[in-house]
Amino acid sequence: MFHFPRAFLVVLALLLTGPARAVEPGSPLRIQPPPRPRPVVTPPASRPRPVELARFLESPGRDEASVRLWLRFNREAQGIAQGTRDFLDTLGRFNAQAPQEVLLAHEHVRLDAELIATNHELVALAEARKLLLDELGRSDPDNALLDGERPPPWSPDGTLERDALVGPLSPAVDRLLARLASVDRLLASLEEQLLPAAEESLGSALISLSSGEASLLEVLEGLRFLNRQQRAHLELRTQRELLLLELARQLGCSVEQLPWASAPPQG
Repeated sequence: MFHFPRAFLVVLALLLTGPARAVEPGSPLRIQPPPRPRPVVTPPASRPRPVELARFLESPGRDEASVRLWLRFNREAQGIAQGTRDFLDTLGRFNAQAPQEVLLAHEHVRLDAELIATNHELVALAEARKLLLDELGRSDPDNALLDGERPPPWSPDGTLERDALVGPLSPAVDRLLARLASVDRLLASLEEQLLPAAEESLGSALISLSSGEASLLEVLEGLRFLNRQQRAHLELRTQRELLLLELARQLGCSVEQLPWASAPPQG
């Protein structure tokens, strides 16, 4: 019987076992399993900005454009509340000068309650702004806009030129454009109808109060109605900016680079 040389068997074992170079003759062969493939790591997608107003007002994030928009909302909301307090102060002076038979006791109480609520809203808005700036590491003890924090003007009104948008539009972009169109319709209705009607109604009630033809409660109700329209206008404006910011992010451009069908004056 033919026998292979011992040296030949050793070389053959080394060739068959590959990495097992320290195998002694006669020892069991160890076959190493193939290495596991490494998972493919893809870079995380950019985090979308919140487009729901309530979520945005609660937490705008750290994106500079979002922070500036939040500061603008807060500042203009304070302006609405300050205007309400000034109006209530005027009513209070009228209250102090009017004969007792003109204003009833419950109207005095209602006027004081409205003033307290407005002061509370002003304090809450100022505190919310301070908390946000503290989280961002910015100090603002005087509650004034810091250098470089003044927000830009509202984006222009008008219709986006869909045909100028490059490439096929994704479902997300289509949804954003549909929501923008809906917000634009609501803004137009509010600016052209509701706000003028609310201002006229309050002015009429104030004139009637001075002539004794209306009660203080009617004036206060007119003021609250006007406040609701002013706040709704501010919220729609802010919602529109959120949608535009997200649309620009989806398209990979800035809001200023979005194609407008017309270029009306800045809002």
